[in-house]
Amino acid sequence: FVGLIFFAIALPYSISAPLLGYLADKFPATRKWMIIFGSLLTGICYFFLGPAPFFHIKSSIWLFSFMMVVLGISTSMTGIPVFPEILESAYKNNFEEGLSTLGLVSGLFGAVWSLGTFIGPTLGGYLNEKLHFEYAAAIQGGIALVIGAAMGIFYIAENYQEKRSSVRNTNSADEEQEPLLPNRV
Repeated sequence: FVGLIFFAIALPYSISAPLLGYLADKFPATRKWMIIFGSLLTGICYFFLGPAPFFHIKSSIWLFSFMMVVLGISTSMTGIPVFPEILESAYKNNFEEGLSTLGLVSGLFGAVWSLGTFIGPTLGGYLNEKLHFEYAAAIQGGIALVIGAAMGIFYIAENYQEKRSSVRNTNSADEEQEPLLPNRV
């Protein structure tokens, strides 16, 4: 059964990744919200994976397996749209379009992903040893929820700032059309 449970996270990830990648490419405005929703869903999955002691739910193999399936989809939602989002951010910050920027973004993405695959299990194993699985899963779920909420706040603030700057640019463009000196000759 252990192999099937690990398969329960890999199969949904493998199926949802191409679909979410297509949606992220087709509708770029949804990428940020896919990442946020995926992070929040990951947090919720970890809370039910234990399940967290404050839920007072008895652990069962079916709940665990279902959460692994949902976790595979939510991991896909957080991982797939990140690369094009980082690439878009690099271009907005005046990086030139080319192989050097793609290599830089790819290296950054791979390094951070690998760091996460090291820190997550290490922290989880330590917490599991000290607090037991239910609390360890709840703490890691809490971390995912906090990160998702922080990203949501950041993206809302970023969107608000972009709207304000576009209004300012529109007003300043109108002012630049007016002559500085009157047309008296």
